[in-house]
Amino acid sequence: MITKGTVREPETIDGATLRVLPTPSRRKPQLDRLEGVRVEMSRVYREMESGKRDSQDGSRLVYVLTQIAKVLELTEIERRLITLEAKANGELLTSHRGA
Repeated sequence: MITKGTVREPETIDGATLRVLPTPSRRKPQLDRLEGVRVEMSRVYREMESGKRDSQDGSRLVYVLTQIAKVLELTEIERRLITLEAKANGELLTSHRGA
């Protein structure tokens, strides 16, 4: 018996036999790369556009995904800056030794 407010998992039904089939689980989004964040944002947008997801809920998710994307960008910039500074400091040290 299902009570009001109970969340049910989606079911896949075989069209020929009308038997319930195991529903494949959705792959977890790869949020450690910008491409993965972009794909997840697109999925949320399509769900809102089709009416499967409330636009307020979707907007909140997209906001969080935007914040994750910013952190990924800043982490990459920081990594590159550290590399450039180390390279510049190394070149300065070798040029002063030759003088």
